[in-house]
Amino acid sequence: MRNGWKMMAAMILAAFVLAGCGKASVIGEQDGNAPAAETQDSETAVEGTQEEPAPAAEEAEETTADTEEQSLETVPNDGKGELISDEEAASLQYMKKYMVEDVYGDGSSYEVYAPDGSDNSDGFLSYIDHGISFFASVFGGEDEELPYFMLNESLKGQKEDWENGERYSDVQLGEVIKNGADRYVTASAKSEDYYGTAYAVKKLYYLDVPKTGVCVLWEIEITEMQTDEVTAQILAEMGKCYGIGLENIMPGGEWAQADAARQVEAQDVYEPEAGETALVKVDGYQYLGQTTMSFKDGEIQCPVMAPMGYLTTVKDSYVDASMHGVSVNISSTSTGTDMYVPLMREGADRLYERKLNDEDVENRNVHKSEVMEMSGYDKAWYYVVDYETPDWITEEYYKEVSVNCRIVIEENYVLTCDITLRDNAFDTCTNTLIKELETAYGIDLSAYYYEE
Repeated sequence: MRNGWKMMAAMILAAFVLAGCGKASVIGEQDGNAPAAETQDSETAVEGTQEEPAPAAEEAEETTADTEEQSLETVPNDGKGELISDEEAASLQYMKKYMVEDVYGDGSSYEVYAPDGSDNSDGFLSYIDHGISFFASVFGGEDEELPYFMLNESLKGQKEDWENGERYSDVQLGEVIKNGADRYVTASAKSEDYYGTAYAVKKLYYLDVPKTGVCVLWEIEITEMQTDEVTAQILAEMGKCYGIGLENIMPGGEWAQADAARQVEAQDVYEPEAGETALVKVDGYQYLGQTTMSFKDGEIQCPVMAPMGYLTTVKDSYVDASMHGVSVNISSTSTGTDMYVPLMREGADRLYERKLNDEDVENRNVHKSEVMEMSGYDKAWYYVVDYETPDWITEEYYKEVSVNCRIVIEENYVLTCDITLRDNAFDTCTNTLIKELETAYGIDLSAYYYEE
């Protein structure tokens, strides 16, 4: 990516020299310190940079106005487009002032404000983090048209790349907005991620003209699936540095919503492996299916119910399933005693102490319930231990609930059904699944429903 930008810059500069510059022209300039403009049809957004032959006498009058409107002319710096002062820069948290060398000109260095942590070397500034890709270079010369030629060629190149690429559609280039001697313009296209979910690609090109014939050309692209809470703060400070608004290149959240819906739906796809015992759909249940498990070398046949989804595994002696923030593991064990309730109390105490005094994870707000009967069964009990535990990636705390069910299926032999709820993975389908487990196993988990 970094070398590609440098190669492109060198090619554009060479094209400028060979072309003798000519008038760079971009349709639809706007004055003012405004937010990045909405995009327009790409067929009319960028015109060629070479001067056209003079129109015939009879056509001159009707084409003169259009030519003047399309010209990306040089204007005196009227106070807009200037970088912020050092005093204002002192309050920046995410942006930093860099001095970037003009390696294509006389070697002078110019101020560029970029996200803190950018790589600055060989006249090239780059930053990739928080869903932001930022690249900048300096180009110098004595021709006052050079900056506008560089912007024009960059826009043309971006348009051609997207239109020739199989991944992009609906290519749009916005109006060029004047900001003193500076110019900026947005570009956008539509694409799809690996799963076919549509998302918008949004870029902004900014032409900073610190003095006649010199330009700092930078571009920024936002990738929605990689953005986080810091992204908007970086964009806000960047807008402050250059006196522009960057709201229009910030993703609107459409992809995030569509991807979340896709992930929820994907969990419900149940496709048993070839030769694997399958759960069978049960009337009245949306998520739970039924199968018969075999224990003690086939002596015990026991029907069980479990969630049917993408992460469901069914074997002769156990069932394991996970979906919508709910995990279920079903198996069996020999107790060696018929003192089931005392045995359950001991289990609850051990789990409570383990979560309370875990040396590896600092859990908090650990609670345990009494041993309770499971309704609809002759001999069946359950207990609940809930606690808050840190996510191993974000370190943010979420509630985890361990539900332990034991159903006597033969003397000194029980079916174990362990249910785990993780509220950081709950979604709109969670409550329906929890209620089905309550019905199937005669338990009450209403205290842990998902609160939308």
